[in-house]
Amino acid sequence: MMKQNRALEVWVGLFVGLGIAALVVLAFYVGNLSSYNSNSGYLLEARFDEIGGLKPRAPVTISGVQVGRVTAIHLDNQEYRAVVRMEIDPEKMPLQRLNEQGEQLFDEQGNVQLCDKNGVPPACSTILFEDAAASILTAGMLGEQYVGLEPGGGALAFLYPGDEVRMTQSSIALEQVIGQFLFNQTDKDQ
Repeated sequence: MMKQNRALEVWVGLFVGLGIAALVVLAFYVGNLSSYNSNSGYLLEARFDEIGGLKPRAPVTISGVQVGRVTAIHLDNQEYRAVVRMEIDPEKMPLQRLNEQGEQLFDEQGNVQLCDKNGVPPACSTILFEDAAASILTAGMLGEQYVGLEPGGGALAFLYPGDEVRMTQSSIALEQVIGQFLFNQTDKDQ
């Protein structure tokens, strides 16, 4: 009888331990803490009129591929705009080598030459052009917000680490869309 109780206690303890481990894994997954823990990336900034529910540690993506994280958000007290600081992982979005005129350098196979991790401006730039754009987007059913980058391509110059992405699209507030729709409906009725 005593051995049966001991075995039952061990199984219950094991089951509870596995349940706690599953909850920890779920918390990391939902909290988006499981990927990209690098502190060796380079910084970019963007200013938005409205950031909605964007929070630090939110993903930064290009074409749906996560290339970094939001590291800080603060208010610019001069322009009253939200300043979003992003840390970009150089392994996912490497820096490229430039010549003295700011043009890309290519190797014998026609590939862009990449900088090492210690590359510094003006010899190394991001792969984003000066007309790159940053948008605050919403993902999934939980409505997690993240920053989506578009590389641009119409400009002749590139962004450097620490530069600001000047073209931005703010978060779309559902309340404003509904209010505008109702306002337009009342105008049509009158």
